[in-house]
Amino acid sequence: MKNLWHNTKNDTDAETFASDFQSLHHKELQEGNFWAERIKKLRGEPVKRLQLAIENLPLPSAFREAAIALRSLIKEKIKLKQCHEEELALLYWLAAINSFSIPYSEVLQAPGYNVIESIPGEKLKELPFTYEELGYEDLQLLNKTDIKLLIEAWGNPNKHSTLHKIHNNVWCEYENKLKSRLLR
Repeated sequence: MKNLWHNTKNDTDAETFASDFQSLHHKELQEGNFWAERIKKLRGEPVKRLQLAIENLPLPSAFREAAIALRSLIKEKIKLKQCHEEELALLYWLAAINSFSIPYSEVLQAPGYNVIESIPGEKLKELPFTYEELGYEDLQLLNKTDIKLLIEAWGNPNKHSTLHKIHNNVWCEYENKLKSRLLR
């Protein structure tokens, strides 16, 4: 199975993933087979679109594409009067994880993406958060329909924040680790 970012377990895994991920995307660009072009062809196939998006996490556009695919799946399940709790929960999780990154790291003078890519996915999965403390207002990946569905399913939360604010210490730790590694 292909190595996926959210399955990286430690700093070494994350570093290896980042290197391999960049090489893969460079190769795909050269061959004219870039994932962003392939995903456009999957508009009517949300399951395949979601799978390709998840394979390309933590790219910001992969988070957006995964959300689009999940919205299609949720819409279809609602239309068929089927339970969509699992898809809604995954959409919320993606929005939460996406809220951990910031657009620009002042410490690195580089995109925040560089930091999130250096963090093992397992580390992010371990960060505790709840809907009650994270809410939805500050989760940029969510749209109005998503929020409406969340409120219907889980009620109104007590607070609104981002994973970046709640676990800023972890962000700073990895930002400084990456800075040290880049200075070597």
